[in-house]
Amino acid sequence: MFYFGTNTKQQLNQEQHEEVVEMAALLAKTNKDTQFFVLPTIPLLVPLKKMSFGSGLWVGTQRVSGTSGNTTGEISAKLIKELDADLVMVGHAERRALGEKEKDLKQQLQSLQENNLLSIYCMGESEKERSPQTRKEIFVKQLKVLKDLNIEKALIGYEPVWSIGVNGTPAESSYVEESFEAIKSVLTELGLNLENFPLCYGGSVNIDNAKELASLDNCDGLFVGRSAWSKDGFRNVYDKAHSGYRSKQDLSA
Repeated sequence: MFYFGTNTKQQLNQEQHEEVVEMAALLAKTNKDTQFFVLPTIPLLVPLKKMSFGSGLWVGTQRVSGTSGNTTGEISAKLIKELDADLVMVGHAERRALGEKEKDLKQQLQSLQENNLLSIYCMGESEKERSPQTRKEIFVKQLKVLKDLNIEKALIGYEPVWSIGVNGTPAESSYVEESFEAIKSVLTELGLNLENFPLCYGGSVNIDNAKELASLDNCDGLFVGRSAWSKDGFRNVYDKAHSGYRSKQDLSA
């Protein structure tokens, strides 16, 4: 299975969100070897979930509360479950930059686990942590929570911090593959089943690099940003990515 999806930003309006979900749902109906997902801004979860009905597209949220009390401004995993979300993002670099620490992410993952919700757990190293040894140390720190909570399944969203955002620098495919190998090594050392933790790459994914990234041996999917925030953009980047994924299937046939 290949995974392909996007999370939007708060500036995208409802019409833009609907265009992306319309295209994603259409592709989901016709490409059964791919699990598509869209993580919109929270107020649009319900209408976009209704749009996707019957397509197989996953629609979810960009964050969840890790608090157990009734806290103003938060959204609980219980409510997200009631709203029929398919996937919840935890640990995005922008959320970490705003102050979310490992203990906060652990609480969020635990709340999702208690409500039987699947997470896409985001992780990645900063610019100063790029050396192979330091990178693996960061990965151990970030992935240990999955073992601590006995989480049996999650998508892993690997996004080098320096590669995301408007000014992000796309990572070289060899660097991404090296990171994927390190992540798999850490997951194995933690005693986790690799088949239950698909690796999705995000970080300046676009129409020019999607095919090469998706063709990497250890890449199970792509987590795309602004390049997928339009109907044509979503489709065009997916087409490139899917061709890269298919090239691996053809070689193994």
